[in-house]
Amino acid sequence: MNQLRRDPITGIWTIMLEDGKDLVNLRPHGYRRLRHARPGETCEFCAGHESETLPEIYAVRPGNLPRNEPGWRVRVVPERFPVLQIHGETNNRGLGIYDMLNGIGAHELVVETPDHGKILTELADNEITDVLTAYRERTLDLKRDGRFRYILIYKSVGEGRRGPALRHSLSHIIATPITPLRAREELLNAQQFFLLKERCIFCDMIRQEMEDSQRLVAENESFVALCPFASRAPFEIWILPKRHETFFEWNSELPALAKLLKLVLMKVRHALSDPNYVMIVHSGPNLLAGRQRGYWKTVERDFHWHLEITPRLRGVTDFDSVAGFQVNWVPPEKAAELLRQSTA
Repeated sequence: MNQLRRDPITGIWTIMLEDGKDLVNLRPHGYRRLRHARPGETCEFCAGHESETLPEIYAVRPGNLPRNEPGWRVRVVPERFPVLQIHGETNNRGLGIYDMLNGIGAHELVVETPDHGKILTELADNEITDVLTAYRERTLDLKRDGRFRYILIYKSVGEGRRGPALRHSLSHIIATPITPLRAREELLNAQQFFLLKERCIFCDMIRQEMEDSQRLVAENESFVALCPFASRAPFEIWILPKRHETFFEWNSELPALAKLLKLVLMKVRHALSDPNYVMIVHSGPNLLAGRQRGYWKTVERDFHWHLEITPRLRGVTDFDSVAGFQVNWVPPEKAAELLRQSTA
C-alpha cells in the first residue's frame, strides 16, 4: 500500500509509491542526463577568457597572481543577467492589501574549475574543498549586508544555460531581502520543535537514521549522507554535519565534506547513469538582518545546516502542482539501498 509521509522538518507531505519501480529497472531512457562538453569546446568561464566575464569578486589562486588573469582554481563573478540587483534600497511598501519590495540582492556565479567540461565528480578532493571555501567566503561577506535576510547557494546541473556555458561547472550564490519559502518552513518547524522539546530536530533525526541505517547512504567522521524519510523526489539525499551546527559558513571541516560529497555524487552518477541534479545548501539565515527585526532568537540552537541533492529524473506531475502533494515513486529505503550498493 502507498504511504503518506510527513517531513518533520518542513511539514510537507509526500505520497510514497511503495510499488513504484523495480530496483533493477531504475535507468529508463526518460532520465535527464548530463550533457558533456564537445572536444575543443570553450566558453567565457574558461581559463584565458577572464575578460569575457564581469570582473571577479573572489578567487582561489596560488601566490599573488593578478586578479582577472589565468592561474585561478575557483573564481566568483557577478551574474551578467542577475535575478536581483546589488545597488539600492529594498523600499518595503504596501499597495493596498499587497506588499512590495525592490528587487535588491546579489547574484554571483561560482566557476568551479578553469577546465571546460570538467564536472564536479571529476575534481580532486582538494579542488572540491576550494569550491566549498568559495561558498563559505562569499556567504560570510554577503552576510555583512543587513539588507540580505538569506544567502542561497545552489548548483543546477544540466539545465539553465544555453550553448557551451551549459557544460562549464558552475554554482549560484543569491542573496535575498526575504527568506525563501522552503528555508522559512524549515526554520519555523525547527524553531517550533525546539520550543516544545528544547532539542534540535535535525540532531534527533541524525541519531535515529544512524541507528536505523535503512536510509543511510554513506558517512565519515564528520558528516552523514541519507535519503530523508519523506523524500520529496526519488533519490533525494541530504548531507548533514554530525555535530550540531547552524551555519554552513562556520564549518571548519570542509575537506571531510568535500570527500563525502564527491563519494555521494559518484554513487548517484553510477547508479542513475549520469543524471542532471540540483544541489542546494540550506544554512541558517543572516543573523545581522534577523537581529535588526527581532527574528530567529533560538536559531543557533534549533537549526542544523545541511546540503540537499535531488537528481532530476522526471518532471512534476499535474497532481503534484494542483494538489500540493509531492509524489515519490522510489521510497527512500530502496533509494538508499541502491546507492549504498553503487560503486563510486
